[in-house]
Amino acid sequence: MFRHLRNRLILINLAVTTVVLVVSFSSIYAVAQAEAQRRQEITASIILPGYNTQVVSQTFNERIKTERKAALCSLLVSLIIVGLLEEVAVAILSYIMAETAIRPVREAYEAQKNFIANASHEMKTPITAIMANLEVADIKDNPWIDNVTQEVKLMEVLNRELLALARAENAITATNASETVILREAVESLISPFRPRLQQKKIDLVLKTQLKDGKVKIAKGAFSQIFTILLDNAVKYCDKSITIHLSSRSVSITNDGAAISPDALPHIFDRFYQTDKSSEGVGLGLAIAKSLADRQNWKLTAKSDSGQTTFTLDF
Repeated sequence: MFRHLRNRLILINLAVTTVVLVVSFSSIYAVAQAEAQRRQEITASIILPGYNTQVVSQTFNERIKTERKAALCSLLVSLIIVGLLEEVAVAILSYIMAETAIRPVREAYEAQKNFIANASHEMKTPITAIMANLEVADIKDNPWIDNVTQEVKLMEVLNRELLALARAENAITATNASETVILREAVESLISPFRPRLQQKKIDLVLKTQLKDGKVKIAKGAFSQIFTILLDNAVKYCDKSITIHLSSRSVSITNDGAAISPDALPHIFDRFYQTDKSSEGVGLGLAIAKSLADRQNWKLTAKSDSGQTTFTLDF
């Protein structure tokens, strides 16, 4: 993430510098060319007494044209060399300045990430203890106990997803390891645990693919996590149908239902962002999926219109 931000700052500086240099050097070259033309015209108009005017004029013109052409070529070469040197200098300075500017943000981000990972790990034990005590107490038909149980379950989900996000951002080796899989079989196995929920909500799921036994080398752990998150999200928000399109290098999951507004769409991969605050979940699933995809240099995108929402993973 910070590498992309640094590179973006460098590219912006280089683009601005290039535009300024091109405009400045073009102006210098145009002024020099106009001045050389003016001097040629003045020199050509001089008549020397005792000489053939036409012969002298032609000689002067040819010599001046040659010298003007050589001078303009020399100026152009000088401008190009100076421009390239300035671009290199700007690139080096931009890199140094971008690194200096980003370093405090990176350090704060790393500290925050470590805190989340450590805090989530420490919270796991007391949450488990509370849930175990509630189960042992076995107090039924008590609204206060029911409220506590519901909130503890929500805390468990939040804690689990925070741990998953921390692991995703730390790019665990096991998650990043690539292996050869039969992609269609892998996807079908990931769909299987969702069958009871699909039947309960009367959702029709269709898998569209031309793949049969095509083998693909992929980071199976990361792919499985991302696909599960996207399918879980589709099940939560769909009305009647989910369509999965699978190819050798991409998978897309489309569900019907209310479309995501254009204002909300750019933020759906942000942490804790929820388009529907009353829905289940804590708003970390898509952030985890995006982090995993970025770690693999995959592209995860979303679009929503006409009562359909589609998430596409290109890998």
